[in-house]
Amino acid sequence: MPSAALAAAVCLVAVTVVLLGPAAGRLSQARWVERSPRTALVLWQTLLAAAFSCLVAALLTLAVAPLASPVPHGLHVFTRQVLAGEPLRDLGGVQLACLAGAIAVVGWSASITACAFVRQARRRRGHRRQVDLLATRNEDGVHLIDHAVPAAYCLPGLRPRIVITSGLVGLLDTRELAAVIDHERAHARGRHHLLLLPFSALASALPHLPAARAAHTGAARLVEMLADDAARERHGGAAVARALVRVAEGRAQAGPLPTSVLGAAEGALTARVRRLTRQASPIAPWQRALVYGAALALPAGPLAVLIPCMT
Repeated sequence: MPSAALAAAVCLVAVTVVLLGPAAGRLSQARWVERSPRTALVLWQTLLAAAFSCLVAALLTLAVAPLASPVPHGLHVFTRQVLAGEPLRDLGGVQLACLAGAIAVVGWSASITACAFVRQARRRRGHRRQVDLLATRNEDGVHLIDHAVPAAYCLPGLRPRIVITSGLVGLLDTRELAAVIDHERAHARGRHHLLLLPFSALASALPHLPAARAAHTGAARLVEMLADDAARERHGGAAVARALVRVAEGRAQAGPLPTSVLGAAEGALTARVRRLTRQASPIAPWQRALVYGAALALPAGPLAVLIPCMT
């Protein structure tokens, strides 16, 4: 096996480890993400995509190395042989195993995302039927369920439902209730369930991988902050913060409900209330441009590592 190809594969694996280890850890602990959640969400997406791209590129580099000295030429030869139906005589057992591993990683990532989408769609479809049977729809299109626990959530889809409980209506004043509803409408309008789908699928498939858990937790917190910002634009941060606190207190007194309440996970509630009341300014435009530049550069990581092997 050419030493250049082996060195490139080692570098790609090292980049994967760095992205899923120190890089993911630093991003999950960064404080600036609260100031620009949309920018941080893009960075999370590209970080995971780059990690998987590096892993697949490493396996492919090892698989096609015997076919030709430059790695891209080896990929070309391999593709030509596959399309022509020719047997892969030049590939040994190690190369075939690496090729199978690359195909498995791509197929596995696609399958867990597709399965998560189907599973969530089926669950939401059943939940929508229950809501349509039990809830009363008002003139604003909001579905009201008679339940003592204060709750509000969005059922996404082609025709999303915004659902609130009678306990929530009795707990909040008019402005706070409107802020809650606009928060949930922001989830539906932004298709946040699709943004979270790859993160939740990865966390479910690899529950013991710290980067998968950190990415899912971080992305879920970021989309809640995006919805908070949408509600704050119309009703002010104080009203949204009061609604968050009062709903959390009401739930603690009334007992748990198996739905999201403004997405208010107890661990993230303090951070969300703090940013709503302090109104910290977003990161500077040059900092945002720097983060977006890094997000664009991350997927190009495999290509950068392979450049020495292209000659």
